[in-house]
Amino acid sequence: MQIARLGRFVFVAQWFAALLLPLFVFLGRGAVGGELGWMALIGIVYGVFVILLLLVPPLITLFDREVRAERAERTVFAGASIALWVSLVIVGLSIPDSGDSGHLDSAISNWFGVPYEASTVVFGLFAALAGLTYFVTFILAIAGIAAGSSPRATTALADDDLAG
Repeated sequence: MQIARLGRFVFVAQWFAALLLPLFVFLGRGAVGGELGWMALIGIVYGVFVILLLLVPPLITLFDREVRAERAERTVFAGASIALWVSLVIVGLSIPDSGDSGHLDSAISNWFGVPYEASTVVFGLFAALAGLTYFVTFILAIAGIAAGSSPRATTALADDDLAG
């Protein structure tokens, strides 16, 4: 499990993404053409839990000595994190919402003219993808700790310290 340049960006951006993506999903989508209804109000409560969940994998990676030393995430973890972020943005653009007067249009409904039902399908698919990629980032964070604490990795870190 290697660390690449992209890992440095993810190492920093994951803390902001954990705070900003739930805000976008539940409230910020109104700024890009989505109509806000009851989901915006309910999202204030759910958003806190989503923020806490999104902070778990980055916190786990802090136990990885190699990640902490390099201040960059492992390549596979970085890729999974970006996939999670993209899927959450699409969830925010397609999330179904309703108000007292009925269904409200999502951002993709307003942008592309797709019906409410199609937007709901897109939401369902990308919500499932977000759940899957979250699970993958969680597992990869734990796997990174295991890879970083192996005797081979510890020797490699010591060799790097002697060389540099």
